[in-house]
Amino acid sequence: PAPAMGENGGGDKGGMLAAALSPHALVLYAALALPLLSTPHPGLALLPALFLASYRLRQSVYTRFFLFPAAAILISVLERRLLAPSTLSLLLPALPLAVAVAAHYSAVSLSKTLGKVARRQLEGFANGVSQFLDVKCYQTRAWPSFLYMKSERVLIALACIIKIALAVVILVSIPLTAGVPSDVVGCSGGASVPAPTLAWAMFAVVCSTEILFHMAMFLSQNVKTSVSDSFALPVLCPTYWHWFFVASYAPSQAICLPIVVECVRIISVSFFRMQDKEDQVVSPLMSIVDLVHGATVLFAGFFGGCSSFPLAMLHRLLSMGAIFVLGYIQQRWKKYKTWSRCTTKVACRLYIPVHHKDIECHEHGWMAGQQLPKGGGAVKVPSEKFKGCKVTYAPEVVLERQETKPDFEDPTLSTFISFTRKSKMPGEWIVVEVPEEGGLLISEQQMSIGLEGQFRVLHPLMDSKGLMRYFGDFKGKPMFAAKKYKRDPGGGWAMEEPADIDKMEGAQKSAALNRHVRLLNPYFQDCLMQEKAAEFGRAFNRVENLPVRKVEVLRAVVIEVGTGTPLPQLYLCEQFLDDSVPFRKFNNNDYVPGQQAIQNTPNMLSLFSYFHSNKTLVMCDIQGKKYKFTDPQFHSSDPPYMSDGGFSDDEDEDGGRDWLHSDGGLELQKRVLVGFHKQQTLHSLCKRVWPDRMQEFSDQVDEWMQDEDFAKLLAQMEKSAKMYATYFNNLNPVMDASIGGPYVDADEELDAALKGKGPVMSFDGFDDKKGKSMDGGSFESN
Repeated sequence: PAPAMGENGGGDKGGMLAAALSPHALVLYAALALPLLSTPHPGLALLPALFLASYRLRQSVYTRFFLFPAAAILISVLERRLLAPSTLSLLLPALPLAVAVAAHYSAVSLSKTLGKVARRQLEGFANGVSQFLDVKCYQTRAWPSFLYMKSERVLIALACIIKIALAVVILVSIPLTAGVPSDVVGCSGGASVPAPTLAWAMFAVVCSTEILFHMAMFLSQNVKTSVSDSFALPVLCPTYWHWFFVASYAPSQAICLPIVVECVRIISVSFFRMQDKEDQVVSPLMSIVDLVHGATVLFAGFFGGCSSFPLAMLHRLLSMGAIFVLGYIQQRWKKYKTWSRCTTKVACRLYIPVHHKDIECHEHGWMAGQQLPKGGGAVKVPSEKFKGCKVTYAPEVVLERQETKPDFEDPTLSTFISFTRKSKMPGEWIVVEVPEEGGLLISEQQMSIGLEGQFRVLHPLMDSKGLMRYFGDFKGKPMFAAKKYKRDPGGGWAMEEPADIDKMEGAQKSAALNRHVRLLNPYFQDCLMQEKAAEFGRAFNRVENLPVRKVEVLRAVVIEVGTGTPLPQLYLCEQFLDDSVPFRKFNNNDYVPGQQAIQNTPNMLSLFSYFHSNKTLVMCDIQGKKYKFTDPQFHSSDPPYMSDGGFSDDEDEDGGRDWLHSDGGLELQKRVLVGFHKQQTLHSLCKRVWPDRMQEFSDQVDEWMQDEDFAKLLAQMEKSAKMYATYFNNLNPVMDASIGGPYVDADEELDAALKGKGPVMSFDGFDDKKGKSMDGGSFESN
């Protein structure tokens, strides 16, 4: 039935308001408003729409980049307000852009072909350059280490060097040809003799260097999309068309400052791109300069002081400024929506790992010089701010939970009796009693970060008073991710909320309580696994002449919320990765065909863990952002630790690794390691650092491959390599190098790419036709 008048009215208004303030709507408003702020020009009035559409509708616009010359013709015709008398005069204004676009497509198509045909020659050249730099930067240390280039980055780095060199040439040529402008803003108008030449020179430099970089990406096999789709990649979106319109319609003194700003941006972005880093300071700062420049001109124009400023340049400045502002607002709004929901005060028990016989735990600064009391007891808190917290050392943590079981004296088994289950957790812990006034605020709403875990959900947690950062010895921002299991990783059962369990009765309640208690150990094991992974990370960073980036492996703590209730809830808490790049899974906990893996640093860390543990462990399933990793898995060559979660009364302890769960054992360890062995670049990098161990490793892999059944299994998985392409094509750190700010919602785009194209990788298999994993899960953060 239709709702009565007024019913859902608030919802309709809220929906209309949300649509009116959506990113698409804001961009549309800007595109309509900017032309109204200046003298009407029917052709140039389209420029703000073109600039803003290339930002907000990037993929749709740039995959059809070949149509930009047609847009140039349209703008030219509208500026003249009548059709040109001949076809030739109609096409001439767009000829430079048409030639540039045609050359761009032709050069990229050629480089894609050459990248396949001449792959061995290109790899030989890149390896030679990389080895030469390895000698200079790491072995003899004659050159600074930042000059080193990995072989797969050599061609890209050379293109970046050329971009930097040409940008410097332009910067030097400005004072040599035009002198130092007396009017930096450019309001005096007039076109000096060198101004048109500088404008077209800037167009030529930006055009040639962007084509060259695009070619280098294909020649080095860093791009595996189609030629047309590659134009929409954030790192490859052309910008030389901006300078075509500037050279065509704004060759005046006003171009000097924008050219300087753009050259500085090119130099900074290219320098960081050579190192697989993002420019988070200079490029956004240059956008602010553009915005201030445009706003100054606009303000002066209202009072008649800048009426001669070229309109095409004004539209570019204001449009690029609007892009920066809208992107910044969108980014901040997204963060605000997530973290403003942290309103529920948390009184909890905080568990911090301090010792395990198999793990070198992190040494916490606030505990420096303290001796832990033998047998457990109170621990002194040096900070006056947190002295009110009760802190104890617990060499043994035992959690008690109420359960129910059938009364076997009842022949119908319809009666259930309550009992207390005691579960012993592995390791030794510092326990902090956190009151509601401790400043921990959690959101009851789950976090949406693009990639949703298969087994766990994330809740935003705000450490508003620094308590968790102090006791956990965490640095940085107060934002944490509180992870809670939604499914049992062992049996796949869905986990009910404690409030829902209270409403259940009989066998249903008994089963739900049983599943809840069985998941107590995995929280503490997950925390210890991250502690072990952090130990490997610290040891990895101490390796001399390491040819890859140093890493940070996140540590974690466990909190127990609702300790005074019948069924407290556990969370695994770690610092939230607030980088602009998307959250990614860099390797799997099973075999991955070698040619599909792109990132060397996490895979080298995994291989290092195998060597460092004397071939007993391999750390895999590494995920995170850039070089900050979290949530790893381990496969052990020892028999897996058999734990029943404290369900047995047997006092004899298993001698295995009680901190490890979901261990795939030797079989999965072998499959992961063979995948690493097949990565040629990774193999060569590791061989430089551990030549003897790599030879032993190669011999070991050869021995494993003698097993016909094992080799046959890997061959079958190799045939399915295409299933990994969609995910691993999005792992390349080079693709992040241009993000450098709020222009791209990288999490959303990666999530859309995985959901919209091809199969999604999972733990249990693939459905290539449906594009989903066979179990309905996905290759995502757990």
